[in-house]
Amino acid sequence: MAIERDYGRIVAKGSLQPGDLRMLCAALHQTIIDRGFSDIVLDFSMCTYATEATMLPLMPIVAKYKQIGKEFRLVLPYDESLKRLFVNTNWAHHIDSKSYDATTYQGGHVPALRFGDDEGEDAGEILHKVMGLILAQLETDRATLKAVEWSLGEIMDNVSNHARSPVGGFVQATAYDKKNQVEFVVADGGIGIPASMKIENHTQALQEAINEGVTSDPATNAGNGLFGSYQVAHLSAGKFEIHSMYAALYTTLGENLRIHDQKIPYNGTSVRCGIGVGDPTLLDKALRFKDQLHEPPFDYVERRFEDEEGELVFNMREEAHRDFGSRRGGERVRGMIENLLRGGQSIALDFDGVGVFSSSFADEVFGRLFVEMGPRAFMTRIAIRNAVPTVEGLIDRAIMQRTRLGNGGR
Repeated sequence: MAIERDYGRIVAKGSLQPGDLRMLCAALHQTIIDRGFSDIVLDFSMCTYATEATMLPLMPIVAKYKQIGKEFRLVLPYDESLKRLFVNTNWAHHIDSKSYDATTYQGGHVPALRFGDDEGEDAGEILHKVMGLILAQLETDRATLKAVEWSLGEIMDNVSNHARSPVGGFVQATAYDKKNQVEFVVADGGIGIPASMKIENHTQALQEAINEGVTSDPATNAGNGLFGSYQVAHLSAGKFEIHSMYAALYTTLGENLRIHDQKIPYNGTSVRCGIGVGDPTLLDKALRFKDQLHEPPFDYVERRFEDEEGELVFNMREEAHRDFGSRRGGERVRGMIENLLRGGQSIALDFDGVGVFSSSFADEVFGRLFVEMGPRAFMTRIAIRNAVPTVEGLIDRAIMQRTRLGNGGR
């Protein structure tokens, strides 16, 4: 991509790739620090491609400049799909909050969210949103969810415990259903990994950061957060990338690790982690420290769906009320139920407070589940609770119609 500067305007043209992040940071530094401009225009009108791998790490850099009184205005891309992406991911909001409200878009991602300072959201709530995204959009299992939750939680904790970032951190997650992979990026505007670890050689610092048991504070930390997260990504044929100060580390699709010096600094730390979520043995393979399996204390399924007796209970009103009107919503809910059933568990679907939903939703969830599982498995592994007669009738009719039609048709 090409980046041009014209007084207080920075223009990004063409395809914005992860390697272009540092060029954007340099353009901001030259415009604001070297030349003293206080009103900045970030012009992406001629940008043709961008992803969270480049845009999310830009958010804490912009936030730090705002803290010292700089004003930002955003010009959205001309390309309509890219324009929607800028708005739906919250990139537009974090750059130019006066012009763009925070998004309420419900799609294949958790939009860019701020955490770890007075302006941010609760980190636990963000973890909950990301786990819900995976459960609804991808094919996975409970153990793999625990591995992903542990990895994201550890990386976000690093922002709070080590980064000393004046603007907290930013996180975004995207579900790629064709790859059955989740990717998240966590970025902060802190002191960087080399300074945190007190290592002058920046490439050496990044190498040490992903080694087992290495930490800047051995009195309080085991030093396995980045190591374990790298293992989870690498062993799932995903991707792992770190930008911090004058060094970058990355690996993709199980390739060998590469670490390079960089001429332009990234003043903070950005971690990109892509994880394939289809291998039920991932947790057992990846989270082994000192040859011992580490059982994460985090368990989204337990907190969200298990009752006191350990039974899985899916509250339809709470989990699915936004989906009751459409077949697409039914696909999302069916995906969640299928993932919760994976591994042989049973589940209770609680309809307390639900009076009606669309026939297409009923067909997509109950009709297709019945045909897919077969009558015996459906009746023994799925319990319907607190359903009023209208709801029972919709479920029964959907099952009868889908049984005649089969799962091949609409």
